[in-house]
Amino acid sequence: MVTAAPPVPRVELAYVPTPLGRLERLSRELGIELWVKRDDLTGLLETGNKIRKLEFLVGEALAAGADTLITCGTLQSNCARAVAAVAARLGLRAVLALKGEPPETYDGNLLLARLLGAEVRYVSDGEWEGIDGVLADLAARVRADGRVPYVIPESGATVTGALGYVACGQELAQQIEHGAPDFDTVAVTAFSGGSQAGLLMARQLFGLRAEIIGVPVAWEAARVRTYIRELIAAARSRYGLGVEAPEEIRLLDGYQGPGRASVRAEELEIVVRVARLEGILLDPVYTAKAFGGLLDHIRRDRRALGERVCFIHTGGIFSLFPFRRPLSRLLDESGLVES
Repeated sequence: MVTAAPPVPRVELAYVPTPLGRLERLSRELGIELWVKRDDLTGLLETGNKIRKLEFLVGEALAAGADTLITCGTLQSNCARAVAAVAARLGLRAVLALKGEPPETYDGNLLLARLLGAEVRYVSDGEWEGIDGVLADLAARVRADGRVPYVIPESGATVTGALGYVACGQELAQQIEHGAPDFDTVAVTAFSGGSQAGLLMARQLFGLRAEIIGVPVAWEAARVRTYIRELIAAARSRYGLGVEAPEEIRLLDGYQGPGRASVRAEELEIVVRVARLEGILLDPVYTAKAFGGLLDHIRRDRRALGERVCFIHTGGIFSLFPFRRPLSRLLDESGLVES
């Protein structure tokens, strides 16, 4: 459990500890030990890192008497699908504000969210600029129906959500104590930086030796660093955690590509290569960008991150399916992966 004052409400939802595995073929290729922590296997439809954040966010919601969870994201939002799964599991209502037009056919995360019973409010590009107002309006409508809403910002990126990765860091420290490698570096995908903030706090609280490195996939590095510092300061103030933002917040910058939802051929090639070499599925939007950046950084300097590196796989498998057409074309090409 995360040590905090006052105690932090929490609903245990994730299947933990998530396993650690060595990527044998990539390790031989790179000349280091490359490991993965399978946070894509946290359960509830393989909800990835979001379920760790939701343990604390939904714990706070239930403590406040909420019966309706409201969040926002893209049509293929992993967090929105995870919120729908948790709501179904706990008998709550889920309302999702999703950026985009209603599709002719549901797919990927959106299909799952609707299967799980979530209500969807489609949000235009113009409305997205004022998404906070859209969420406030949805909350007001829920209250008018006599229900109690709890609003979860996009991706669960709050100080409460970051506690999920404080708990993940504690779990990793315990795995190392019980025989897992004492990693030199732990790398994680960074959208806003909440997961990295949690791991940086865990490093101080639970004695992790590893450097914690994020790979930004959307925001520029300066914005990610600022947000991480703000979250750590908020955790210290709100929860009484004995943590400080480190002087240096390490990021592998330059792998964001043309934008958050844009996927290049390189990301799709990484998805296929890792699937065929290691039997692990990455998603093109987040984890493939980050893992590809990590591989590129190690190839440029084998010693840059130490001899033992662990990548935390934060999930997103269902985001693969909307890319089935370009993936199908790629899979039909020959010579993509050397035998």
